[in-house]
Amino acid sequence: MSKRCREPERTCIACRTSQPQAALLRYVLSPQHQLLVDYRHKLPGRGIYTCFELDCIRNAIERKQFQRGLKVDHQPVTVDEIVASILETLRQRIENLLGMARKSSQVVSGSEAVINGLRKKDGLVFVLLSDDVSSGIAEKLLPVAKRQSIEVFQMFSKGRIGEILGKGERSVAALHAGKLAVAMKLEVQRYKRMSREN
Repeated sequence: MSKRCREPERTCIACRTSQPQAALLRYVLSPQHQLLVDYRHKLPGRGIYTCFELDCIRNAIERKQFQRGLKVDHQPVTVDEIVASILETLRQRIENLLGMARKSSQVVSGSEAVINGLRKKDGLVFVLLSDDVSSGIAEKLLPVAKRQSIEVFQMFSKGRIGEILGKGERSVAALHAGKLAVAMKLEVQRYKRMSREN
């Protein structure tokens, strides 16, 4: 009989809720006693965890739970500094996922190609819209995506999206169904939660 693998759980130092380790934020201390967000859970050292919630991060700082959990004082840190670090990591993660989607041919880019793919129900499940998209393109695309119940998220400039995809400027990119799209949606949800954009 095969053993069932169970993902390890950890407890949030703020609200004391237990969750699968991958669903929580991990923190470690650097050799200089700086509190670091270990988003990928790979840094060495004693780790402690919070939920992916601003309230838990804020409460952990106010109640000095980081010092208690790490059993040592660390350099002063604010909620804004921790959140800024998390948001920057999430932006990099979303860029990386978009790059991986390009390499595995799971992304369509360009407004016409994406709009046509949505209309044809071509298996597109997530749309990334640039921050500087023209109002004309947005007005064409958003109703089509809404009719198909496709999530649309705005991030990066046209130039940056094109750069990640190895092309010229791109206002729109869309991912096909698959593991990369699932991972992208998760990271975007976390970004929204952390930046209060939901």
